[in-house]
Amino acid sequence: MYEKEMSSPYDGCVLYLLLGSSSLTFDLEKAVCSHGFFMMAPNHWDPATKTLQRPFRLFSSSSTTTVVVRIYQPSNDSSNLHVQVVGTHFISSQDKQVLLAQVSRMLRVSEKEENDISEFHEIHPGAKIVGFGRIFRSPTLFEDIVKSILLCNCGWGRSLDMARALCDVQLELKGFKQKAKRKRGAAETSSLGDFPTSKELANVKKEFLEKRCNLGYRAETIVRLVRSIESGELHFEDDQDYNTVTIMLESVKGIGSFTSSYVLTCMGFYQRIPADTETIRHIKQVHAREICSAKTVNKDANEIYKKYAPFQYLAYWYVSYHLLIS
Repeated sequence: MYEKEMSSPYDGCVLYLLLGSSSLTFDLEKAVCSHGFFMMAPNHWDPATKTLQRPFRLFSSSSTTTVVVRIYQPSNDSSNLHVQVVGTHFISSQDKQVLLAQVSRMLRVSEKEENDISEFHEIHPGAKIVGFGRIFRSPTLFEDIVKSILLCNCGWGRSLDMARALCDVQLELKGFKQKAKRKRGAAETSSLGDFPTSKELANVKKEFLEKRCNLGYRAETIVRLVRSIESGELHFEDDQDYNTVTIMLESVKGIGSFTSSYVLTCMGFYQRIPADTETIRHIKQVHAREICSAKTVNKDANEIYKKYAPFQYLAYWYVSYHLLIS
């Protein structure tokens, strides 16, 4: 991993994320567009240039800095990804390590992820043929948890709007004011807020989030989560085990089986399929189980996809994803 200066409309230094064993199977477009989280702010995917852009945090001993980063895969070199830090020609070795770790997490570039994908492809040849198995997620687990909460009991459009509003709030908390309401999906650079951290939300009241971000009951759930994390009562890490994470998540009032299951898939635990009305529709339409309901959906999903254990969710999402793009 190293950096260099370059001249471009997005002038800045470029870091190289070595793909290692992932280089044979990795495709940036497939890795990003594999899951709807890529559409949620502050992510912006440019299909014309096949570039992912969003803010990332750089951590130093004295401050926390947010920079805009562009990620792209050169057509003439499959061994690495280019990670362009816009507007700066130098970042410290510590910041490089932190930034590349976040990119690796988001795109699931690691030996463990590659082993999981290979194992899944052994039991699902169809997924191997199309290169499916790398599910997009956020740079941090906290962002994944909050975005999973935003998926509950609402349409996709509202989930996108709530994520955008939280990014606007993060920018406002830093002292910037929004001059105009932006259109959903619009790209920004200089005025793009990052997804807020638990520390940034620590002093924000639920009434403010309800009104400012139109979060409804989710505001109280997020505030409870934030306070539990900031008080030290809860501590989430990617290397925690399935049972520990499930117990901690569901100890937060407002987080139920759907949200915890979604978070677990983000962490690489695929044995539980998040069940909601879309899951019921999927089982009815794809698998002709017309009597599937909220009471039977977990049982039905388990019966249908248990042959793909421990990758039931990947097999389920493979079908759902291809129905969405067909």
